[in-house]
Formats: sequence, C-alpha cells, structure tokens
Amino acid sequence: MTHPQAKDYLKLHLIVVILGFTAILGRLTDVSALGVVFYRTFLASLGMFLLARFQKRNILIPLKDSLPLLGVGGIIALHWMCFFGSARASTIAISLVTFSVTSFFTSIMEPLVNKTKISWVEVLLGVLVVMGMYFVFTFEYRHLTGIIIGIIGAFLATVFSVLNAQLTRKYDSQTIIFYEMTGAFVASWVLIPLVMLAVPDTHFQLIPSPTDWIWIAILGLVCTVYPYNEMLKLLKKISAFTLNLSINMEPIYGILLAYIIFGEKERMTTGFYIGGVLILLSVVLHPFLRKKQH
Repeated sequence: MTHPQAKDYLKLHLIVVILGFTAILGRLTDVSALGVVFYRTFLASLGMFLLARFQKRNILIPLKDSLPLLGVGGIIALHWMCFFGSARASTIAISLVTFSVTSFFTSIMEPLVNKTKISWVEVLLGVLVVMGMYFVFTFEYRHLTGIIIGIIGAFLATVFSVLNAQLTRKYDSQTIIFYEMTGAFVASWVLIPLVMLAVPDTHFQLIPSPTDWIWIAILGLVCTVYPYNEMLKLLKKISAFTLNLSINMEPIYGILLAYIIFGEKERMTTGFYIGGVLILLSVVLHPFLRKKQH
C-alpha cells in the first residue's frame, strides 16, 4: 500500500458525495423504481465491461462460477427497487435513514452465517438503531409504507453484503461488480412483466423521456461505474477502515443534498431527525468501536 496524499482523501469524499446523489437521481426521473433499476444496471454492466476491455483486463469467468454472482446481483436488484421505491413512497431522507439500518441487520446475520461470536459492540449499536427507528416510526407514521419498504431494502442489502463477503475471496472486485450488475439487470428484466401482470391497473412508467435518460445515464455511469472503479484504486493507497468510515457519511450527504434540491418537500418532524441522528451515530461509531475492540 502506497502512502496516501491529500488528493486521495479529497477524491474519496467526492465519491461519497456522488453516491449521496443516488436516491436524488432516482427521484428526479419519472420512470418507475423497477425501470430505474433496469436501466441503471444495464448501463453499469455495459460500462464495467467496456472499462475492463479498455484496461485490457479479462473479467470473463466460467458459467458455473458466475451463477452465484448473478444470483447475488438479483438480490441487489430487489434492494435497489426497495431503495428507490421507499424514496418515491415517502421521502429521500426516509429512504436513506432506513438504509442505514443495514448495519444493525448485519451485526446479527453475519455472525450467524459465519458461525462467529456476536460482538457486544454491535449489539449495543443495534439497540441504538432500534431506538432511532422507534422515533422514526412514531413521528413519521404518515410515511409508514416508505419506512417498511426501506427496511425491507436494508435487509436485502444485508443479505447481499454477507453473501458478497464469501465471494470476494475468489475473484477481483471488477469481475464481481460486472457479473452482479449483469445479474441485477437480468433480474429486473424478468421482474418487469411479472409486476405488470400482478398489478395491471397501476401506472407503470417504463419509457424514459430525454431528460430521464440524462439522469439515468448519470446514475448508471457516474454514480455506479466511476465510484466503484475509483474505490478499487483508492484501496491501494488507503485502508479499508478509512474507506468504509467515509462511505458511512453517504446518508448524511444525501439528506443534506436532498434538502438543498427539494427544499420543504424533504422537511421532516423533529422526532425523525432525533431518530435519524441516533441511527447515523451508530453507523459512524461502528468502525471506531470495532477497531478499539480488536
């Protein structure tokens, strides 16, 4: 690992700010949440493939080995459907705060899957998350649908991250991202007709307008291919701890950006912000306390 420079830390926070725009871009389009996932993953997988070709990297692997990666990609598609769906059903702030509950689910699921001892630090932080969600549920009951969708999305993100940890030991990250984005694209392609048959009376916008294409292209390439590729490069200079700590700031940046862009539409009750602070505090404290424990 080479010594990091100031520009590396600036690039890292630029990446986190870019990731913070994800929910905002999904909200700006008129395309349905599933449609957004469909186009995003198509552009992301295509972009990752072209990037690998440009870098003369071989990311093709045997079909047998690709199936688990494609399957995890299907879970990512479901997670993103819930993530964007939560923002549509409620607000971007609720979508981002409920996504932060992922750390709580992970603290329980990861030890069960890996058959390791549950960390007392993560249990205590989990209690903090539960307290935060109590405030969010109590004061934002009008957004109950969005909260539930967001929590389901957080659970799916946990399943994805736990399974992904098992897969990263065999292939490089660029190969994994390509196959997972491809799997997410295929899953969303399969889900579109199923959802349309299940809810035929629901308005289901799938064809993007010219403006929608701009937002979707930014989402698929700038907010997916670019940050993930740059994070791989940064890991050669900075620690995974520093990277994860910075990424934990994504919900905070996202909520601030949403308020700047959408204004009063994103204003929530005081109780929501109390709950949100408790949840985000658990996310920020987690890497510090875990490092101290070890």
